[in-house]
Amino acid sequence: MAIFSVYVVNKAGGLIYQWDSYSPRAEAEKTFSYPLDLLLKLHDERVLVAFGQRDGIRGGLGSGAEPALRKRAGGSVLAINGMDVNGKYTADGKEVLEYLGNSANYPVSIRFGRPRLTSNEKLMLASMFHSLFAIGSQLSPEQGSSGIEMLETDTFKLHCFQTLTGIKFVVLADPRQAGIDSLLRKIYEIYSDFALKNPFYSLEMPIRCELFDQNLKLALEVAEKAGTFGPGS
Repeated sequence: MAIFSVYVVNKAGGLIYQWDSYSPRAEAEKTFSYPLDLLLKLHDERVLVAFGQRDGIRGGLGSGAEPALRKRAGGSVLAINGMDVNGKYTADGKEVLEYLGNSANYPVSIRFGRPRLTSNEKLMLASMFHSLFAIGSQLSPEQGSSGIEMLETDTFKLHCFQTLTGIKFVVLADPRQAGIDSLLRKIYEIYSDFALKNPFYSLEMPIRCELFDQNLKLALEVAEKAGTFGPGS
């Protein structure tokens, strides 16, 4: 999908909704025999490569390194024998480190890649963006600046629309994706119709409305059918 993520951030900087469509890209996949010649460690509910580097598998800084450094340096276990890994468990509920410690389960195929963001990391990043948005407004040489509306990298664009009440709607999309401004306003319309008008929804709180989810997904499908435009368009 050309639209990767949608985030809704309240006026205090809290993440109240998030939707992701992308899957982490596999950097390497290899079949191993017992014993496993990589050192895997559990950190922040993810199984990471703490030490060992081979065949495109990124190794960490060793078992004595700080956990945050190991997390950045080492790859994450994404799948075992074709079955996705969610945190420290496989999709069928097996504990990853325990499974890989059992010689009876070998040979085993392991897919590695960049670790998925955890819920806590998403909360932290939403708060950081809220602060950057405010800084952008304050740095403006003109009064009444809207703040950050777009950030661009070589692999994605971050688009932001802030309402008059301070709610921020953030979309991460392919740099070539068209129609994001219209999509942001459509998401605001869906928020107004299916969250604010829901008698069970409390302002500034996480959005847990089935109709909001359904209509958001429909809007994203319509936006994606609009396609992408070339870099010279």
